[in-house]
Amino acid sequence: MRKKVTSKEQILEAAMEIAVQEGVDHVSIRKLARACDIGVGSMYNYYPDKESLISAVAEQFWDTILSDQEKVYRRGMGFTGFLEQYYGFLYGRLSDYDKSWLAQMNGRTKRKEAVSLLRRVLEEDPKVNPSIWNMELNQDAFAEYVFVNLMALLQAGENNCRFFIFLLEHLLYDV
Repeated sequence: MRKKVTSKEQILEAAMEIAVQEGVDHVSIRKLARACDIGVGSMYNYYPDKESLISAVAEQFWDTILSDQEKVYRRGMGFTGFLEQYYGFLYGRLSDYDKSWLAQMNGRTKRKEAVSLLRRVLEEDPKVNPSIWNMELNQDAFAEYVFVNLMALLQAGENNCRFFIFLLEHLLYDV
């Protein structure tokens, strides 16, 4: 039996249920209004459009997925060692969900936090050859590149990123 939902938090919770069960691409204002037992027009009092609803759902999802990402890093583990652990962390957290969630990471606050974490770990790795950095290849662009590729590997369903790490080791270190 559906229960009438009237708070923004309850609506977001109901949207998360739909997104987790059916995939984020299947969340709609109409479906959500039906699940909350309120009129479609009333939904727009809480979320002005589908884009803002999906944005809120994605933000909450990624908050949950990445809530412990900082715990993956331990000082001295090195950038590529961290990447292997971090990929396993992401793969494990996302394995129960539809791949459509990965597309929702673009432009999100959590994406910036994830890239910032990659950048920090990269900077703290004393084994990285500093001569590789220049105007075209800087640490910010590199961290973003690594993140995008990790997301692509996850989207492809790869259970590890060992080949990618192999390539990065040859670029970053005097191997």
